[in-house]
Amino acid sequence: MKIIKKWLKRGLFLLLLSFLLLVGAGYVQYRIVIGETPLTEAIANVQASENYVFLEDIDPFFLQAVVAVEDRRFYQRQGLDIRSLGRAVWTNLKNFDFLEGGSTIGQQVGKNLYFDFRFNVLRKIAEVFLLYDIEKTISKDETLELYVNMNYYGDGYTGIKRASVGYFGKLPSELSLGQSSLLAGLPQSPSRFQLSNHFERAKARQKKVLGDMVDLEIITQQQADEIYMEDVYE
Repeated sequence: MKIIKKWLKRGLFLLLLSFLLLVGAGYVQYRIVIGETPLTEAIANVQASENYVFLEDIDPFFLQAVVAVEDRRFYQRQGLDIRSLGRAVWTNLKNFDFLEGGSTIGQQVGKNLYFDFRFNVLRKIAEVFLLYDIEKTISKDETLELYVNMNYYGDGYTGIKRASVGYFGKLPSELSLGQSSLLAGLPQSPSRFQLSNHFERAKARQKKVLGDMVDLEIITQQQADEIYMEDVYE
C-alpha cells in the first residue's frame, strides 16, 4: 500500500510538473507573438481592411445568432468558459466527431489575429493569455465586431461583408433572418458547411443555430420554424 501511494504521489507530481511546463511554454509563445506585433497594432491592421464592417452596419439578428451558437455567455462572462469547454469535450468524445468547440469568442479572436488554424497545444494556451489581454484592451462589442470580420465562411469568403455579398448579393445590414442564421453557423467548419456544395449540411447547422436562439428565448419555436423554411436565395 505504501508503495502504491508513493507511486501515485510521483505520478501526480509529474502531471502537475508537465502542466506547469506546458503553461510556461504557452506563455513564451504568447510573449513572442505580442512582442512581434502588439495587440493594438494587430487589431488596427484588421480594421484597416476595405471590407471591414462596424457593428452598427451588421444585421442585429446575425449578431444574436453568432453569440447564441458560439458563446452564449459572451456578454456575461469574463475569461474562460470552463462549462462550455467541458461540455464540448464530452460531446465530441461521445460522438467521435468534432461537433462543438470550447473556445470563447475572445479566444477565437486571439487565434485569428496571431495564429493559423492548425491545432497546437502551446498555441491554445497562448490563446488564453491573449484572451485576457483582449478583454483588458477592447469592449465586448468590439471583440464581437472583430470576430465576425475575421471569420472564414467558406467558398473563399473571409469576413461577414464578403460572405453576405458573395452568397446573397447583400450588405451585412440587409440580410434576412434566414440568411443571417444560415451564415452564423458556417464558421464552425467552413469546409463542411460552405453553401456551394454543402447546402444541406449548412441547413442542418442553421437548425442548431435557431434551436440555441429558442433556448435563450431570443425567438420562439414557431419563429424558428418559419425562419428555417425561408428561401434564402429568393
